[in-house]
Amino acid sequence: MMLFITYQSKCFSGVKNLSITYVIYVALISILCSCKKMVETELPIDKNTSETVFGNKSTAIAAMTGVYGRIGGADGCFTGELGISVRAGFLSDEITPKVPQAYPEYLNELKGSGSWASVLWITAYRDYIFQVNSILEGLEKSGSLPGSAKQILSAEAKFTRAWIYFYLVNFYGDVPLVLSTDFRVNSNISRSSKALVYEQIVKDLLYAQENLTANYLDKNLENTVNERVRPNKVVATALLARVYLFMGKWEMAEEEADKVINNPDIELLNDPDLVFLKDSREAIWQLQSNPLDQDGNNTPDGRWFINPFDGDPFFYLNPVLVQAFEENDIRKIAWTSLRPDNSIVAYKYKEGWGMGAQKEHTIVFRLAEQYLIRAEARVHQNKLSGINSAENDINVIRHRAGLPGKAGSTREELIAAIEQERRIELFAEWGQRWLDLIRTNRVNKIMGEISQEKGSTWESYKSLMPIPYEEFLYNKALIGHQNPGYTEQP
Repeated sequence: MMLFITYQSKCFSGVKNLSITYVIYVALISILCSCKKMVETELPIDKNTSETVFGNKSTAIAAMTGVYGRIGGADGCFTGELGISVRAGFLSDEITPKVPQAYPEYLNELKGSGSWASVLWITAYRDYIFQVNSILEGLEKSGSLPGSAKQILSAEAKFTRAWIYFYLVNFYGDVPLVLSTDFRVNSNISRSSKALVYEQIVKDLLYAQENLTANYLDKNLENTVNERVRPNKVVATALLARVYLFMGKWEMAEEEADKVINNPDIELLNDPDLVFLKDSREAIWQLQSNPLDQDGNNTPDGRWFINPFDGDPFFYLNPVLVQAFEENDIRKIAWTSLRPDNSIVAYKYKEGWGMGAQKEHTIVFRLAEQYLIRAEARVHQNKLSGINSAENDINVIRHRAGLPGKAGSTREELIAAIEQERRIELFAEWGQRWLDLIRTNRVNKIMGEISQEKGSTWESYKSLMPIPYEEFLYNKALIGHQNPGYTEQP
């Protein structure tokens, strides 16, 4: 059964009517039906239904489950055609669209409307963050929800909020730190410094790390399962390791990555072809896809990277990335595919449209990244070679790829090796390459070299995306605070 719910509140990003009431239609699949998939239950959050939703364990769980479904769905801005893997791949030197002129991201010519920069900001704030903050407020007010469920769901919500803000702060720099659904506050909220946003991210992740369970739970938060589609303690730890790396807190990044690497439930698989399956033991956290939502696809990214109709691909790997693979690197065989038009596409996900039984989920975090996080953290602590060294961690990844290990490397050589391994191991995954170029201050050099091939001109301000034009109309605190190089009006 399908219902449509009208709910009242006010998100931070402006709408044309500045009154407290606005309408969002959310598909609600009845939780009374026999759902086998976690993402098949989705519940809207609002003032009028808060007591009903958060007074009952099953509906409270469904509310949080709905957030995962929206983020991992085909029409979101985190996965698929409008997803981070595709669009950040355009921004960098990873992915080329079939029609380059149709994508301002590829040309690095973003404006405050008509580009992914607007889609990501608006969807992240108005949908994802608003929903998560609504859940946190509803859980806090609930007096009848079992304590264990409230604890886990609060931790899941704070983890998810931290994860979303991680991308916002890295794509836009300073951003409004919206932590409630109070429209009176959120309609006049200024940008918080990147440091302050990271402080909140860490705070949320430490809470999640403390309050999530060690095991992976089912959709009822009761039984241990093999699928890794709900965040648990190690998921929060994996993101915390990445965040500490981006903050330059090397010792803490090493410590958190070490916890993940030593977790007995997670292991590096010998065969790269098995890494992206839904039962992969290398996966730390996955977004469970609903084939009905994806028009029969296993994952949104698989649909758009592969083009399963056997025609020309929508997007293909930039030749400079293809050329960056070393000879005999088995990742090139396992994770890329030659198409009929002789282009090479990302082939980490191998299931496209109408492929039958679901074999894949979208991987968000996996173990290989943690080895590379620990390697980089160790380099910056001068743990270059020997036991517990950066060299050892790099070689774990290289050996899995069928490549010889590094030995006797200098600090500079190891830094270059880590950049190379991250580029190859993590290509077409969640904008890793783009974010790496920015945080390591390599973006101007690399993009300056690739811009001529793209038919564009690179300028340093383009490392951050613009705030959408309409935000300046409805949030006066933003006026005069657009990112450099961009205008606040069309």
